[in-house]
Amino acid sequence: MVRVSADSLEVLRKRTSAKWRTFPEDVLPLPVAEMDFPIAKPIRDVLIDMIKRSDTGYSGIAPELPQAFANYAKRNWDWTVNKEQFYLATDVGVAGVEVLRLWTTPGDKVVINTPVYLNFFTWIKEAKCEAVDVPLARIGDEWALDLTALEDAFAAGAKAYILCHPHNPVGHIFTLDELEKIAELAKKYNVLVISDEIHAPLIFSKAKFIPYLNVSDTARETGLCITSASKAWNLAGLKCAQIVADNSAINDRLLQLPLASPWRTSLLGVWASIAAYNQGEPWLKAVINNVDDNRHYLAKLLKKHLPKAKYTVPNSTYLAWIDLSAYGQENVAALLLDKGRVALSNGTDFGGVGKDFVRLNLATSKEILKDAVLRMASVLED
Repeated sequence: MVRVSADSLEVLRKRTSAKWRTFPEDVLPLPVAEMDFPIAKPIRDVLIDMIKRSDTGYSGIAPELPQAFANYAKRNWDWTVNKEQFYLATDVGVAGVEVLRLWTTPGDKVVINTPVYLNFFTWIKEAKCEAVDVPLARIGDEWALDLTALEDAFAAGAKAYILCHPHNPVGHIFTLDELEKIAELAKKYNVLVISDEIHAPLIFSKAKFIPYLNVSDTARETGLCITSASKAWNLAGLKCAQIVADNSAINDRLLQLPLASPWRTSLLGVWASIAAYNQGEPWLKAVINNVDDNRHYLAKLLKKHLPKAKYTVPNSTYLAWIDLSAYGQENVAALLLDKGRVALSNGTDFGGVGKDFVRLNLATSKEILKDAVLRMASVLED
C-alpha cells in the first residue's frame, strides 16, 4: 500500500514554483491549486530516466498517451474514449482558448457558472468573446445549476458554455440529470459544451463523477472534454493537456487546431502523463485519503477557531470554499494576507457571487492547515 505525506514547510520553501515565490517568506501560501505532496514515484522515475538519457527534445503525438488515458477512463468511469479524436495542447487554458477560437468569433457570448475558476474569464477575453454569467444556485449548504437561467442564456445567443466539472471552487459534481439537461439545451440552441474535467480524478469515495462525453449521444454531439493529469498528479509545470471528442462533426472542427499544437506540449509532460494514467493510481488514492481527512479536519478547525465561518465539505477537488461574510470585512483575503500573513484566493476573483469567500488549498499537511486557520482567527476573531 502506497503512503504519501505532505512535505514539511522547510522543504516546501525550497520549491521554486510561483506558489512559493509570490509571497514573502513569513506568508503561508495556500491560494494556488498545486499540491504539497512529493510526486508519484512512477512519474519521478520516468522523468529521471529521461533526463539521464538526455531525452529532452521536442514533443509530438505519442500514441501511448491516448491509450493510457483511455485505459484510465475505462477503469474509473466506464468511459470508452475515442482515441482517434484525441488532441494535445500546452495546458488546459490553452486548450480552452484554442477551442473557443474554433467555435466563436469576436464578440460571441460564452456562458460560465460563477463562482468559477478565475482563469475562465481570461480565456474568454483572450478569445475576444463576452462572458455571460449564470451563477450557481446556493440551496442551503449545497450548490446546484440554475437550469432555467442556463436556458435563458443559451436562448439569448450564446455560442459556447464552459462547464467546470467537477466545479472549482465549490467542489460540486454535476449529476447525471444536470448533465443530460445541459446536453439537451446545448443541442436545442446549438451551443458547444466545453467540459473542463481537470479535477475529475479528485473524487471522494461516496461521490460519482460522470464524464460529459459518457452521458449520452446528445452530449457527444454537443461537447468535448479538456483535461490533463496536471491537477491530480501535480504536474502543472510539465505542460501537457488533452482535448477529447467523440463526434465526427466536432472532430472535423478540431482538425483545424494549429498544426503546432502537439509540438507546443512538453515531451516530459507527455511521458509523465502516461506514467500518471498507467501507474499513478495507488499514489493518487493515498493523496485523496489525505485530502479526505483534511476536508473534515478543516471543518473541525473552523468550528473551533472561526465559528462564524460557513464551509461545506466538498465532494471533489482539493479546494475549500469558505464563506467569511459573517465577519463583515470588505476585502477579507487582503486583510488576512496583510494582518495574518496567510495567502488565500480572493473569492471576488471567481465572480461577483464569490464576494466574502476565500479559497484554501487542502492538499497539504494538517500542521499547515492548522497554522492557516489560527492565523485567520488571529485577525478575524481577536
